[in-house]
Parts: sequence; C-alpha cells; structure tokens
Amino acid sequence: MQENNPAAVRVAVTITATAEEVWRILTDLAAYRRWHPFCELLDGPSADDLAVGSVLRLRIHRGTPAEQVFDVTVTEVTRPSVLAWEGGDPHRFFGRHRFTLTARDGDVRLEDEEVFTGTMAEAVLSEHHAAVEANYRAAAAALKDTVERRP
Repeated sequence: MQENNPAAVRVAVTITATAEEVWRILTDLAAYRRWHPFCELLDGPSADDLAVGSVLRLRIHRGTPAEQVFDVTVTEVTRPSVLAWEGGDPHRFFGRHRFTLTARDGDVRLEDEEVFTGTMAEAVLSEHHAAVEANYRAAAAALKDTVERRP
C-alpha cells in the first residue's frame, strides 16, 4: 500500500504476546463486541471455521448516527499472520481490509490497513481521514490491551 494514498488508513502497534495469542483474539469475531470500540460481528463463522469466501455481517458504531451494517467477504486467512476481507459497493465505496501479524523478538507487530476505492472514496477519506484513523488506532490499542491482559 502506498503511504501517501489519501483513500487509505494504516496503523500499527506492537503487542507483547505471541502471534498465536494475538491471532486467537483477532479471529474470535464473535467476541469483538466485548473489546472492540466500534465493531461487532452480527453473523458469520466461528474462528475455527473462518476461511476464504466466508461472509461476515458486521455492525460499526452501534447506537450512533454513524451506525452501519454491512457484509464483507474474507479474502485471506493465513494462520497466524494474515486476515483480510473486503466489502462495499465497488463503484461508490469499497474497502479492502487487511490485518498482518509479524513476530519480532517476543512481540508481535500488528498492522491494520484498509484501502478504499470507488467514486466516493477519496472525497470521504479526505474529509474524514483523521477520524477514521483515530478509530483504527483505538481498535489496535483495544486489541493490544485485550491480548496483554489475558491470563
């Protein structure tokens, strides 16, 4: 992904854990509601059944004016290093979301990135990039906190 892409968001955080520990939390989509600050799974497979082609129904920003429910399709599951999905209207606003876990000296670097395309993508992100990036940073921090607090 290009760093200067105005229709993309990328955040990273270092988590003190193994890639497998991070992966367990990241792929337990049914538990997102307990720790994720704005996303929850409404329908989809369990972590064990997560596979390319799986369809996930997600809700973001529950109970706010920004609330949205949408379906995404899993495009990559490489245990324990990559989880990716995509969804939206390919012509107007489409997102390709990718989580990458890289083990490094007893820690894991989590990169959370999404590239948006479509006729509305650049305009929406240019106006709301700071808020969207803040949401992604909050989610990465919440994942870090959840993993590092586990017994």
